[in-house]
Amino acid sequence: MPENVVSLAQFKVQEAVDSFYWKHGPCCAGCDWWAHLNSVCGECRQSAPVSCHERTAMLGLKFSSVCPGAGHVMTNREHRCGSFVDSFDWKSLPATYLQRIGFKGVCNA
Repeated sequence: MPENVVSLAQFKVQEAVDSFYWKHGPCCAGCDWWAHLNSVCGECRQSAPVSCHERTAMLGLKFSSVCPGAGHVMTNREHRCGSFVDSFDWKSLPATYLQRIGFKGVCNA
């Protein structure tokens, strides 16, 4: 697959995550600790890696035919914990992008 197609796909996922954050307020989707795996879930890198079963428990998975292995806890984008932080300089992004994601200046919904 050409490199620009992958980049476009990654851009669309990031845009979906950013839009969710600005629509719903403080949550994993906008947290500095969170790294998205797709547009719906990601890893919280605020704490140390855990076992496979602990890693997927917050997604509601009790049994899986495939274990992703040890790593950071996986959460859905709407989750919010006491460690939430957003220090990203959103105004550094192009105005057209900010408009598409519903940027409001401060996210405190």
